Amino acid sequence: MITRRWLPLHKAWMPLEVALVTPTHDADLKATFNRITLGPRTIVITFESHIPRQFKRENSAAFRFFSKRLAGPRCRAIIPISDFARRQFMKQHEDGPLAEALSAKLTDPIPPSIPVAKVKPRENRGQENNLRCVFVGGHFIRKGGLAVLHAAREAHRRGDPIEFHIVSDLTMGARAGVWTDPSDLGFAADLLEALSLPNVAHHGKLPNSDLLALLTTSDVSMLPTLSDTYGYSVIESFAMGLPAIGTACCALPELIAPGRTGELLELPVNSVGVWAELWSHNHESEAYRRVLLDTVTDVGDQLLVKLRALATDRDRLEAMSDAAGAEAKSRFASAVRDPQLEDLYLRALKAPLERPKEASAKVL
Repeated sequence: MITRRWLPLHKAWMPLEVALVTPTHDADLKATFNRITLGPRTIVITFESHIPRQFKRENSAAFRFFSKRLAGPRCRAIIPISDFARRQFMKQHEDGPLAEALSAKLTDPIPPSIPVAKVKPRENRGQENNLRCVFVGGHFIRKGGLAVLHAAREAHRRGDPIEFHIVSDLTMGARAGVWTDPSDLGFAADLLEALSLPNVAHHGKLPNSDLLALLTTSDVSMLPTLSDTYGYSVIESFAMGLPAIGTACCALPELIAPGRTGELLELPVNSVGVWAELWSHNHESEAYRRVLLDTVTDVGDQLLVKLRALATDRDRLEAMSDAAGAEAKSRFASAVRDPQLEDLYLRALKAPLERPKEASAKVL
């Protein structure tokens, strides 16, 4: 298996975000993530939400062209990383002429793999008084940063022994390309002031080694997200021995086992698992800003309830830490997932991985 550099065509034209060009003339099979390769080689594609990545361009010529490439004989398998990704794919193509051909190539979900240490890296903090919580996310509002700040403000007001560590460059707003955010961020000004509270440490964007060091001395990972294709910070936290608290949307209910490896926060979702309010409003409207603020306030209240419970039950927290580490080893470790993918690649070289017609008819 050889990794090749690739040319991100969307840098030249955004609709080509779906495409990939890379020198692989000697390859028997090309395996990619999210992007569909050009050229004559046999391909398999793993994806996290939509494929082709043509958001709200399902009637475009580019969407039709790349969908045909997926349905054609050179594409041997389409691999979702979660049931949520699978549902998104089904919804995306349900009314299209290629639905049956595409569903025949859709495999069962194969989660991403990450390195997992043999010994849990997190220190045992059973004797500590303060609960140390970590939020990681570049898109601050989308990932749930405002809910974290609301919880931090309430915890400070109550005098709860909870530390909030925020690892983020605070990317926000529609102009920055964040699809959950309005352009006017005035609605968030009051909450953003909580970044200066004494129980909040804003670390900015950290090098990965520094982030891992922070996680080894922390208790809980937080991802109260409003929209996330997977939730990579959750499984990375598991690998370090941190349980995670996240919203019950997108793929997070597949990752977090409430009461065992973390906790889930209630959020209204549609049939696919997307936050129900996300596309129900004009994002520049006052109504959406009110909904957004009400939602992060509610999620923040729920988050604080979960954190306060863990802060007063260190034995339960340490048990959840052990369970999170075990989950990482059994479900997401490279040693577990890599052989599964390698077997799929070898089988794909011989023949397309097609579902039986009766099974594929149930998919879409």
